[in-house]
Amino acid sequence: MVFFQWTDDMRVGNGLIDQDHLELVTLVNELYEAARAGKSESQIAITLQKLFTYTQEHFQREELLMEHIHYSEIAEHKEQHQKLIDQVLVLQNALSRGRGEVASSTAELLRYWLLHHIQRTDKKLATAIQLAGLPDL
Repeated sequence: MVFFQWTDDMRVGNGLIDQDHLELVTLVNELYEAARAGKSESQIAITLQKLFTYTQEHFQREELLMEHIHYSEIAEHKEQHQKLIDQVLVLQNALSRGRGEVASSTAELLRYWLLHHIQRTDKKLATAIQLAGLPDL
């Protein structure tokens, strides 16, 4: 059974954002599987860094879209992004200190955060993007 299953109810209706979210789900699953399979801490760190980098790139894309449409909830949305980045940095630091169990905890955190963020916050953003008349990429 897959740790984090992508489902249609996670779609926000914007192709670019949905594709990013699907990739994030895939990367969370990679992290979880690496931890479950007992990969070395250096291998887990590489997987976590790949996930962290992609997450930052996704947040930048979303934030540019928000700025472009003058999204009224941009400050709150960016704050949620920053809080997750801060949490992941703490977890990365713990992993670098030799705490291998951090990988599965990180995967759990990201699964929970992504699911709720998509359902509550990103769906509102996608609606605003659509109302602003931006093309679905």
